[in-house]
Amino acid sequence: MKKVLTYRGAVMTWETDSNRHMNVMYYVNKFEHGGRNFSLEMGLMDLFEDEETGIVVLEQQIKYLQEVFEDDLLSIESSLIEIGNKAFTILHEMYNQKTQQLVSTMKATLVLFDKVNRRALPFPANKRKKLGHLII
Repeated sequence: MKKVLTYRGAVMTWETDSNRHMNVMYYVNKFEHGGRNFSLEMGLMDLFEDEETGIVVLEQQIKYLQEVFEDDLLSIESSLIEIGNKAFTILHEMYNQKTQQLVSTMKATLVLFDKVNRRALPFPANKRKKLGHLII
């Protein structure tokens, strides 16, 4: 499980801008959907059962490689590229399903977050070890 399909959907009319291509905020939205699904695939959802723990993004880098337009069918494949004591980095790759072309990527560094004390938490060693083999 190096790359995981984490999103499939179409570009809706209301997601396009005056240039008739998908607006940047909808790239972020689709990558967010992929990230939530990837959290489930990584087995992180049990860390959030107490409602005091979450995930926050420290940094993200988006590359727009090709335009996408209304009705284009998109998919996102996600992979873990690094995991440390507190932070982990994932890569989302967005593809046009018709052309199979890579249209955008987002690299994001995230941390587990204590919602009460507002600070980063150490990544549980057992989870880090279990996920280590997934790193590409």
